[in-house]
Amino acid sequence: MPSLDARGVASLLREYAQRTALRGGNPYRAKAYSRAAASLAALAVPLDVLVAEDRLTEIPGIGDAIADIITKVHKTGSHPSLEKLRKEIPAGVLEMLAVPGLRPEKVLRLYKDLGIGSLSELEAAAKDDRIKKAKGLGAALQTKILQNLAIAKSGEGRLHLHRAAALPRCSRMRRTRSASPAPNSSV
Repeated sequence: MPSLDARGVASLLREYAQRTALRGGNPYRAKAYSRAAASLAALAVPLDVLVAEDRLTEIPGIGDAIADIITKVHKTGSHPSLEKLRKEIPAGVLEMLAVPGLRPEKVLRLYKDLGIGSLSELEAAAKDDRIKKAKGLGAALQTKILQNLAIAKSGEGRLHLHRAAALPRCSRMRRTRSASPAPNSSV
């Protein structure tokens, strides 16, 4: 398998962070993986170079342990711990973390106590009043889930204003670049 670039590794590291948070245990570990993923996503130097020169620990938020994980993921496209976590928690459970107000502890309770493993199952359970009947979850959480799912659905396909404003400029730049001759092409 070809080595992954910084964005690919950052994406898998973010998944690793989410799955670690859902597993429970030390919450700072999951935050450390998230910070490392954010640092990787913002890299200006190619990841290949940093791995080859053994300079990953120079990146803010990356220590020896996370550097080892990044190196393995970069070279192989996965990590044994990530594969183990994938077997424990289905991908649909990770989707529930995108619902505003749903913390990892609550998502894990919804999955383990009620068997909810996806956003569609979460919505169905909330509409059927299954969440408010569960001990420790309650009516307030159920109401919040329904409201936040409705907000998320109404915003599908929309962009943040700053992202939308950047789109026309990009297309203008492409048109301008294709229409103008390359600088110093006749020299």
